[in-house]
Amino acid sequence: MQALDNFKTALTATELSVLSLCLQRAIQPLPENSIAWYLGNAIEATGSLAPAHAQILQSLSPDWLSVPAGLSWDTPERTPSSRTLSLELLTALLRDAGHITGWRNEKFSLWSENSNSNSSLKGETIQPDPSKPEAFRMERAAFRFFGLHSHAVHINGFTPNGNMWCGRRSLSKSVDPGMLDNLAAGGLPAGESLFDCGVREMAEEAGLPASLAQSALPCAYVETCRAVQEGWHHETLWVYNIVLPDECVPANQDGEVSEFVLLSPSQVVNAIQQNAFTVDASCVIAHAVLHA
Repeated sequence: MQALDNFKTALTATELSVLSLCLQRAIQPLPENSIAWYLGNAIEATGSLAPAHAQILQSLSPDWLSVPAGLSWDTPERTPSSRTLSLELLTALLRDAGHITGWRNEKFSLWSENSNSNSSLKGETIQPDPSKPEAFRMERAAFRFFGLHSHAVHINGFTPNGNMWCGRRSLSKSVDPGMLDNLAAGGLPAGESLFDCGVREMAEEAGLPASLAQSALPCAYVETCRAVQEGWHHETLWVYNIVLPDECVPANQDGEVSEFVLLSPSQVVNAIQQNAFTVDASCVIAHAVLHA
């Protein structure tokens, strides 16, 4: 992609090293006091809990059992539908008690080794597919509380000469309000493919028609893990790049972006250095540029 090449060649070696550092910091170690939890008799941990979260879960439900390696949970039926229903009730209790905020009424899928699919929990990351068996679905706002692996689509928007369109997150956003972000980005809802998610997000957040959005090209993924206020953030960011014609100006449609700014390559890197971008957006930009 020529636009991406133009962006990269405009950067100095020092600026490229800033981007490299973003990727080095993408995966942080689990806190030493974190507590692993296992879906049924899974061998690999399904999620990671803060000690306080583990105590809350055991106080709310007798189904969260202490095991030598942490906690274990499942429903008697051990089916995706029974787990989804049980977790729906449990997360509603957590929300009502104030333990989960930013409720979206939107579910994410969780794929685990118990769902008979490959998983990054086993040291692999495969492209999520709504046709593959899933372990369960859960309200997206609860994923960090339970330390679960989520997926998101992020799209870098370039102009032909290599500048970048970046959105500023609305101040009403529950996560990273007011920070700079990619052209469009969003968590992957249950039942939606990565590409369809990206096209939809570009329509909602940047006002791009499907005919243009469908020209976005995939650029692999970035894995990110870190402790956050809500718990443990573990997400695979699926990266896409798109070139917008010079006459195209992004326009938000859903209220999630307060403005779009067109930045030069150096301005983008400087904003990353100043922590003006979200951590995830910084990683997505760094991955796209360094792998161009």
